[in-house]
Amino acid sequence: MKKKIILPVLLVLVIIVAVTGFTSTGDVYKNLVKLKTIMDLVEQTYVEEVNGDKMVDDAIAGALKGLDPHTVYIPPKEMKTVKEEFQGNFEGIGISFEIVDGNLTVVTPIPGTPSEKAGLLAGDRIVRIDGDLTKGITNDGVFSKLRGPKGSKVHITIERPGVSEQLEFDIIRDKIPLYSVDAKFMLDDKTGFIHFSKFSETTEEEIEQALRELEAKGMQQLILDLRNNGGGYLEQAQMIVDKFIPGGKKIVYTKGRIPNSTKDYVSSSKSDYRKMPMIILINRGSASASEIVSGALQDLDRALIVGERSFGKGLVQSQYELGDGSALRVTTARYYTPSGRLIQRPYDGKSIDDYYEEAHEVESVKSDSSHVYFTEMGRKVFGGGGIVPDFHVDYDTNSVYYVKLWSKNIMREFVNQYLEKNGVRLRDIYKSKQNDFIRNFNVPENEIANLAAYGASKGVPVDEKALQLDKQDMLNAVKAEVARYIWGNYEAAQVRLMSDKIVKESMKFFPEARKFSENKKKK
Repeated sequence: MKKKIILPVLLVLVIIVAVTGFTSTGDVYKNLVKLKTIMDLVEQTYVEEVNGDKMVDDAIAGALKGLDPHTVYIPPKEMKTVKEEFQGNFEGIGISFEIVDGNLTVVTPIPGTPSEKAGLLAGDRIVRIDGDLTKGITNDGVFSKLRGPKGSKVHITIERPGVSEQLEFDIIRDKIPLYSVDAKFMLDDKTGFIHFSKFSETTEEEIEQALRELEAKGMQQLILDLRNNGGGYLEQAQMIVDKFIPGGKKIVYTKGRIPNSTKDYVSSSKSDYRKMPMIILINRGSASASEIVSGALQDLDRALIVGERSFGKGLVQSQYELGDGSALRVTTARYYTPSGRLIQRPYDGKSIDDYYEEAHEVESVKSDSSHVYFTEMGRKVFGGGGIVPDFHVDYDTNSVYYVKLWSKNIMREFVNQYLEKNGVRLRDIYKSKQNDFIRNFNVPENEIANLAAYGASKGVPVDEKALQLDKQDMLNAVKAEVARYIWGNYEAAQVRLMSDKIVKESMKFFPEARKFSENKKKK
């Protein structure tokens, strides 16, 4: 029995030593011996058989619980997913998928990947993988069957709307990029729009590419959408801010107690930089690196911030990989905006649940007049946790009825039925007429009644008031999925965001943002 517990206890030892500052004092050693003794005794004598791995996970959670909400232990299985997400790639065939009513359905093939090259289309149902039926498959099951080493082969069988017989494909797996930028388009003839979802190893390169593409289309002003961007690598945030400011400007600084944790991040020397007027969108889901970007560009009077107060995560984590594939992510510093604002919300005396729920309370978006700071031009900005926008615009919430249609998968099933009936016809009409589709195509309003009836048949009673309230969002959601079916994710995002209330509202602030831009041009 003792053999089963030794390696896990060593893992706890590594974590506790890391958290306590890499010390090996007598007190730490005595406590570790005590911990191992307790775990051995419990495993040997408890009335029921215990799970040693779970005991270790619980012990680690207990060791970290009293620190801060962002110091965490990441088990091996989760760590693999984390690495893929922030490295910006994995190995597989390259599809976005959903499981609809037990059927594995291709939402879209990722451009440039084996699935697109093989000819898979949005709406295809994968019915077999290497001969095994997929009906009822789980997300984990899809990952295990479709992902695999680069160069290996997988055989899939699909059913395609409008095609009577099943189609067979042999697909060779390859590296699949995980893009940060999920929307980049022109809102009008001079306004570019970029949304990205995280700060991974490839984000700065993706942003640079998006900027160049939009500049080639005539972009003169930019909306950078950081809503629901939970952050990532600090260095990527620094490089993105660097594109819009002159050299020698402090972007962010960190303070910690271990060597190299206290540091100033300063913009690079350059002969020129982008001076276009900028608006940055944030909300309560914007955290960490998103707050570095929005906080720096606000403090340096380089962009106007519009939306809601951001989440308030101002702790820098260092990641220590452990021998079994797991990792410890431990807070080693706090970061501050150029004006001196600490972004981190207070967390002392709060449970983890309370800490996260607080970010979504209405009161959390109010300015804190007891923490006033000043920008480079002397404007007031507010601390107390998170980035307070220059102009507050509330998130436009949907009805409970609409949320139920999505949460119970009714909306997705209805969209698939609509695409089965109309997808091929619409693709034939609009494939080469993207702008015409985006600006002029509308899903017929009678589809709302069809959606409501389908929802009722699935156990969600019709709510007439909610239907009227959310009608345009519902129709736009169907249109966005048609765009995804015809072209892909970027076009779906463009359709969705063109009708976004906050995006529309933010456009009116460009005259104010232009004052910042003109001030920079004079210097």
